Amino acid sequence: MTDMEGEEAPLVKVKEFIRTYKLPLLLGGGSVICLFLSLLFLFRSVYSTSPIEFKTANSFIDRSNDRSGSVSGEMTTRGIVVDVAGAVVKPGVYTLPVGSRVDDALTAAGGLTKNADTVYVTKVFNRAAKLVDGGKIYVPKVGEDETSYIVGTTIQKGDTSHIVSGSVSGLVSINRASQSDLESLSGIGPATATKIISGRPYQTINEVVSKKAMSQSLYDKLKSQLTL
Repeated sequence: MTDMEGEEAPLVKVKEFIRTYKLPLLLGGGSVICLFLSLLFLFRSVYSTSPIEFKTANSFIDRSNDRSGSVSGEMTTRGIVVDVAGAVVKPGVYTLPVGSRVDDALTAAGGLTKNADTVYVTKVFNRAAKLVDGGKIYVPKVGEDETSYIVGTTIQKGDTSHIVSGSVSGLVSINRASQSDLESLSGIGPATATKIISGRPYQTINEVVSKKAMSQSLYDKLKSQLTL
């Protein structure tokens, strides 16, 4: 055996060993690496200097209050929406600041037209009354039938000077009256009032019967108090 062969013998044995135990060696090496990484992660976690934040129930309550406050602020910023129709220069739906008055809504709509019934407006409208969100103001024209422009309450609750109410001269509009206006009639409770409102609009008064919003007997009793 030459010197060269003697030197290569251990190398050959190593190669044969690796070839024979290749898979166990790979698995063992992988396990060692995983163990090392796990220990490193554990060490960093135990000796970490970052403070741990504990959240209490109060912190969630406080945030909830903040959210509700922001929603309420958005509603205040958005203002109130009012429908101004009839004999005004620019009929339409207007968004006005909270606390606006009837006069503000009429001004936003460009004021009254030449054919507006100013006598009626002067007698019935309270220009200083506060508006409510979702209300409607209808300005009648000269000679217009009163019962054609009966609408729901448009001003703030608590003010007895209604702009235009759900009833006039003892008659209640089945198309325009509010829930409370309808319930003011004898024999009409919350359920019947809701049915009447759901069945709108009505072309004739007796449609409240055909649309099953009111029984025939109740209609016969109240028809003299109803209008469109």
